[in-house]
Amino acid sequence: MKIWRYVPLETNNGYRNMALDEAILRAVILKKSPFTFRFYKWEPSTATIGRNQSLADEINVEFCKKRGFDYVRRITGGGAVFHDNKGEITYSIVCSLKFLEKHDARKVLEQFELITQGIVEGLNIFGLESEKGIIHCPALFMDGKKFSGNAQVRRKGYLLQHGTILLTIDPDLMYTVLKTPPNVSKSRMVRSVKSKCIGIREKLENYDEDKFLESIQRGFERILNIKLEIGDYSAFELKLAHKLMKEKYSQESWLCKYE
Repeated sequence: MKIWRYVPLETNNGYRNMALDEAILRAVILKKSPFTFRFYKWEPSTATIGRNQSLADEINVEFCKKRGFDYVRRITGGGAVFHDNKGEITYSIVCSLKFLEKHDARKVLEQFELITQGIVEGLNIFGLESEKGIIHCPALFMDGKKFSGNAQVRRKGYLLQHGTILLTIDPDLMYTVLKTPPNVSKSRMVRSVKSKCIGIREKLENYDEDKFLESIQRGFERILNIKLEIGDYSAFELKLAHKLMKEKYSQESWLCKYE
């Protein structure tokens, strides 16, 4: 059974969250850090766009500035996402492709699904049933409604996958931050989100976050046959994350690279 580093839930701004994910990926590639699993939240609330998207096309930047929200480009693919500071938990995994292939996950979709199966198993432990599916990206559903979207980047035989776990959802705020597709009204998108998405707290009378996170942790341990041991970031990762925040993620050249 392989031991991975587990970084418990923390809250950061959007630039730091993305910088830490990339710093961990780079450190693991260089064999300076172990395979890593972590949870994080966003403060302030943050809109992220995929690596190939246009900021101006996807995000209402002026509204974000008015509300004090962050907006940042990810290194992973996928679409624009609004990360509500009180309504979501994000998970992140960094490991080698060889590790996943040893679990008979050789294709991209199989690797997505192997990792997200950890969330499914964790929710089962927590007492909730969910299922896998695809809406734009590999996703997870509860009662036929999406509560988790996921994205990846692959470099030099290693993978970073991160994804959302929606706790609550505010469709009106979401589509004030995110722009609607061409020729689609905001009201239509809000109705769509209400009918197609769910926050898992809707299914719970009582929500114990510590027990929830522990259940997800145990789910990943079972599915990946690993042991998660609490660890912290290395000095290398922290220094690199600080550099990435300052020189990349907060820079207009990165944010607006397709404008």
